[in-house]
Amino acid sequence: MPYVFRGRLCGYFCAECSEPLSDVTVRLYRHQPDQNVTALAVANPKSTFAVLKDDAVKAKQSSLLAEGNTDAQGAFTITINDPAYNGEAFEIDIYCGTVPHRKPHKDMLARQATITTLQPVWKRTDAGFVAGWDYCIPYRFWCYFRGLFDAWVICGNVTACQTGAAIANVKVTAFDTDWLQDDNLGSAFTDASGHFRIDYTREDFQKTPFSPFINIELFGGPDLYFKVEDSGGTVLLQEPSSAGRQQGRQNAGPCFCVDLCVNTNPTPPFNNPWFTNVGDFDIYGDISSVNGLTNKVVLGHGGPNYGFFGYLKLKGFCPKTSPIGSPDPMRYRFLYTTPTITTPQPIGPDKVYPVNVGARLIQWDVFGSGLIWTFQDIYVQGSGATPDPTPTPVLPPGTPWGAPPPHVIVPDANGWILVDQNGLDSGFYGPLLRFMSDTVVPGGVAPGSGAGVAPAIPENGTSISIIFEAGPVGSPATFSNSLSNIHINNWTQVSELDLTEFHSVGATSCSEITNNLDIQYTADHELMAAWSVGISSHAAFPPPVLPSGTGPRGGVGTQHLDVSTWPSCSYLVSLTTRKSLTDGETDDSGATTYLTFCK
Repeated sequence: MPYVFRGRLCGYFCAECSEPLSDVTVRLYRHQPDQNVTALAVANPKSTFAVLKDDAVKAKQSSLLAEGNTDAQGAFTITINDPAYNGEAFEIDIYCGTVPHRKPHKDMLARQATITTLQPVWKRTDAGFVAGWDYCIPYRFWCYFRGLFDAWVICGNVTACQTGAAIANVKVTAFDTDWLQDDNLGSAFTDASGHFRIDYTREDFQKTPFSPFINIELFGGPDLYFKVEDSGGTVLLQEPSSAGRQQGRQNAGPCFCVDLCVNTNPTPPFNNPWFTNVGDFDIYGDISSVNGLTNKVVLGHGGPNYGFFGYLKLKGFCPKTSPIGSPDPMRYRFLYTTPTITTPQPIGPDKVYPVNVGARLIQWDVFGSGLIWTFQDIYVQGSGATPDPTPTPVLPPGTPWGAPPPHVIVPDANGWILVDQNGLDSGFYGPLLRFMSDTVVPGGVAPGSGAGVAPAIPENGTSISIIFEAGPVGSPATFSNSLSNIHINNWTQVSELDLTEFHSVGATSCSEITNNLDIQYTADHELMAAWSVGISSHAAFPPPVLPSGTGPRGGVGTQHLDVSTWPSCSYLVSLTTRKSLTDGETDDSGATTYLTFCK
């Protein structure tokens, strides 16, 4: 019966990084009579790995039992049909004409290496005997073996410095620090797990301006440093060339593993336009891309799972002039999409609330004693644009003008806002626009279905995306980034309170309550933070246990109380609600509904 040997092979670059041994030949050999098979079979493969010379490979040819090739995942299946084989131990070699992912360049000699001696544990089946074996060659041996093929590799991960989260789809470039010129060893993009791999050869780090006649680093490895860029070309990490001279980076071997972290929210003095915040909430670090809700408290407001409402300050930076090419004046705008409006729409004048975006110095007669340099606020708002240069009021000489009115910039019909070239500093930094979110995500008074009854149609908010674009005046946008998901809810909470006794036959809201009190309440909102029913009075009465709760959607029901022993007095019944909503700077402060009754 045949013996079928299945397995999978890989090789380590370092403790955290490996590769499947794809497209290599696995060879199985009988042992020679003079070999101590038992000792070899129990030996650790770390002690038995050996690269063979050509004469050693030729000497083993007559002992070959069977061979097979690995697939792209390093898996192989070898059938031994030799009738003289009876399940004893055999030696396992790999034969490689190349190694996986080797960068194409000059041809190299094929190599063979012995991995170990294995005594398979054979399992009898109807079709024959079957055994399996998975093995990953330690990096000390596999990297040496790759080096024989002039195959060099850098394996690494890119994460966010603030959170440790994997950063996908960023470009990593590796450089070698040299005395004459730094060598670009290659680039790669990170995958969804933040992983990247760069393959290169000795030729890539030996070259000089005089190559191929004069090369350097003939014996040592490269001295490595790295640059990381996002998909738009913004540099997220730029290590200095001197980093390649630091311990752990000098004379890197054929395998090198590295962990890089980047700041995903760069701030000035970088000179590229960038959308950074909604109010005080960082658009990447503080707002979940999954549900559009905040994930933490920031400066005393918001918290886990807070949505947004009201007028939102969209913050960031836009310079006066283009940071690339000619120094043309810059402009910027914000756009949005919704689940039903998938083509980005500009946030135009009808969706903008006044916001201070900066200041400038003008000549102004504040005190009626002559012109002096005076600070003038710059506002972006939906109407009321003021001309530039500064308007001069028509007043009699010697009349104090008082403080100057703000200089007002109004977005055009496509939402574009011109950066004031007379403004202070290098551009607008901080609030860039205040977005009236209810013009895109309407709300209002949420309809209820009566106290004690759940709303027939509970209202919900909507998740939208906000896109930032910037570029020179008269040209298409050259910079863009976005908040992919922000959840907005502009509905008020349903807060309904009533007493059943007020609606009994012949009763009114002024009827005296004697024995029974039935409180009907409905507190409903998609993002309810907390709600509670309460009773207060000047009389001393036994405090009842009343309904309350936290989290969406609230609560609904009827609470019965026996008030027959309560003192005769007036009482105040309340329903207090507070929503998990913020405008980025101020949270919902809550609301209370009241009813009174007499006992």
